[in-house]
Amino acid sequence: MAEPADGPSCEYKTEHFKATEHRTDDGRRTVRVKGVAACPSSGFRLALELASPPIVATPEVLHLNLVEQEPTGTVLTVVTDTDVAGEFPIGEEVEWVLLRNLGINIPVTSG
Repeated sequence: MAEPADGPSCEYKTEHFKATEHRTDDGRRTVRVKGVAACPSSGFRLALELASPPIVATPEVLHLNLVEQEPTGTVLTVVTDTDVAGEFPIGEEVEWVLLRNLGINIPVTSG
């Protein structure tokens, strides 16, 4: 999936995202990140991907990018709420999720 060169097409707000920690049966920690965006038409697909590690290590932050895939074919040109979600393994020190390409910080909360 690629993001347009001129920036995201959808509108993102920090308050529309949540990061919730969970424990697997074997005790490992994961975080589920969920959000919703206002996209300019129907048919957008959104995904969360691990971002490349930062130059300066920040073990308390999980770095992700949100990637848009624009629709193909005929779509409704009406603002459409579009969900995005992903689950990622994290260490004990992670307290925040950063959607790096959007500049959105999300605190990790207990689930």
